[in-house]
Amino acid sequence: MLLSHRQLCLLLLCTTQFVALLDFSITMIPLPQIQHSLGFTPGGLQWVINAYGVAIAGFLLLGGRAADLFGRRRVFIAGLLLFTAASLLGGFSHSPAMLVATRALQGFGAAMFSPAAFSLLLAVFPEPAQRNRALGAWTAVAASGFVAGLILGGFITDLLGWRWVLWINVPVGLLVLALSPALPQGRPDAAAAGGSLDVWGALLVASGAATLVFAFANSEHVGLAHPLTFGLVALALALLALFVWVEGRVATPLMPLAVFLRRSTGGANIVSLLANTALGPTFVVVALAMQEVLGFSATRTGLGLLPMAVAFTLASAWAGPALIARCGTKPVIVGGMLLFIGGLAMLGASLATLASWAASILPGTVLAGIGYGLAFPAWTVAGIDGVPEADHGLAGGMLTTTQEVGSAVGLAVGVAVSIAVLAGGGTAAQGYSGAILVSACLVAAGLACAIVILPGKAARQEAAS
Repeated sequence: MLLSHRQLCLLLLCTTQFVALLDFSITMIPLPQIQHSLGFTPGGLQWVINAYGVAIAGFLLLGGRAADLFGRRRVFIAGLLLFTAASLLGGFSHSPAMLVATRALQGFGAAMFSPAAFSLLLAVFPEPAQRNRALGAWTAVAASGFVAGLILGGFITDLLGWRWVLWINVPVGLLVLALSPALPQGRPDAAAAGGSLDVWGALLVASGAATLVFAFANSEHVGLAHPLTFGLVALALALLALFVWVEGRVATPLMPLAVFLRRSTGGANIVSLLANTALGPTFVVVALAMQEVLGFSATRTGLGLLPMAVAFTLASAWAGPALIARCGTKPVIVGGMLLFIGGLAMLGASLATLASWAASILPGTVLAGIGYGLAFPAWTVAGIDGVPEADHGLAGGMLTTTQEVGSAVGLAVGVAVSIAVLAGGGTAAQGYSGAILVSACLVAAGLACAIVILPGKAARQEAAS
């Protein structure tokens, strides 16, 4: 049966979102093979992941604004071309510097095409009911992309070698590029056509995100309580504060504060940021626990994460959109975050005395997957609720930025907590447990923000009138 035009567009756009998030995690499982092949130091190895995460997080807002200014399809194609070329080059890496550089280029390309794809999706599905269903598919793909990276990373590494975790992007990228004429033009908005790119804002937010991630990554060597760690965190916060100050004074800001300061948009981004600080460390910690404590192979580790991926996908694609239509976004976010916290607490407690996959890992990961899967589409809908069409690329870039920044920072924090526990005489299992319990606390902070900041249905109807 042939796909309709809308179905084809949805498939193409969801495919690129899947690949963008998959590439954040697909190199996690083959890290030992990459280290052996290219000679990475233990401290430098995590930048195989973080170079991609920091680049995509730092430049997503620039990509969203570029899509609004220069045309969504044009920026989508340019970003996907860069991403595909960087994937090809990365597979041929012969040194740590070359791999880290190509991973950063991949992240920059994804930062261009991801927000453009989001705004094209909104253009293809303008009706609210159809848009929410399309966003359900979009968020289901995004939720499963991170987990699928771990699963595919294990299979591909065992079957073909680590270089293919990068080369696998090339045929997918070329296929989407060949079919991209089916996508709408997404012409520049008249409201934004006279603007220009806020390059200084982009550099400030990218520098702030990179410094924050580096602060926690470097704590592996100096410790979380070291003055250098505190100094780097302070510098990162100062750069991000300077970014906010600049955005309030330039003629064409990268992130118009009026958009972010809307309760629904700003609240959804804060919730996304805090919820995603748990996502990165959860997957990495569980993958490490299965390999280092339970002795699983890379392929078996990927299969061990499959139930969480299924829970993500089912909750995001079906249960989440249905509950949003019935209850509204805020109740679904609150309920999903409660389940997410419960799953993380269960997982953290069981990892301390890791006995088996079925007893210690399966229950908590499935419950966490259901909770995150329910909340993800709800805060995505809340993040674009009432945003003018001219700012859809920006709104998409903001949501994906908080998602990527949260995952990158959460991963660095999780590694730092695990190392601190080990340095204090704890076991590896206790270190993993501590990382997950810290993540649960961060999600609890996100739940509090959702309750306090996000408007209820009555408040949204009053604002609309």
